[in-house]
Amino acid sequence: MPRELIGEFGTPGASQEWLDAQAKLAIRHIKKVCGDPPPEMELAIVWEEHELGNYPVIGLVWEDALRGAPSEYIARCERALTTYEYGEEPPRWSLPASDEEGDEEEDYDSLDPDLPPEPTAGAGFFEVQQYLSSLIEYTVENSSRAQESQGWSMPTTAFTDEPHS
Repeated sequence: MPRELIGEFGTPGASQEWLDAQAKLAIRHIKKVCGDPPPEMELAIVWEEHELGNYPVIGLVWEDALRGAPSEYIARCERALTTYEYGEEPPRWSLPASDEEGDEEEDYDSLDPDLPPEPTAGAGFFEVQQYLSSLIEYTVENSSRAQESQGWSMPTTAFTDEPHS
């Protein structure tokens, strides 16, 4: 029987009756926040073995071994259980929407009208690739302008395979 673990719950070392009651409440909370599990799947208490004894976790279980795990539903359930157990949502690996320093940098960058605009958050591969290409062109042009303004010159001779005379 396939299963995916959602997370630990309850009071370690508590009686079986107490753990069952805590599990029912946690599962009820998960279903309230995330909705019912996909068809032919259920949230249940799963006992995990450990060298110090067995301990209960909440898991998503189903009968059909050929059926894949619904990863988005599982991730939502993990967040909901963590919030239920610890009172706050788990941290995510993402940057904040904006901060004061970032706003100043954006204002500074927007002073140069030739700077290519950043792609939107949902941009596809080709849009990002096009942005990177235009950013490289922008950088090369600005560096050559900076070198010219400082009196540097780029070599104008072509490189060939012919020996020098």
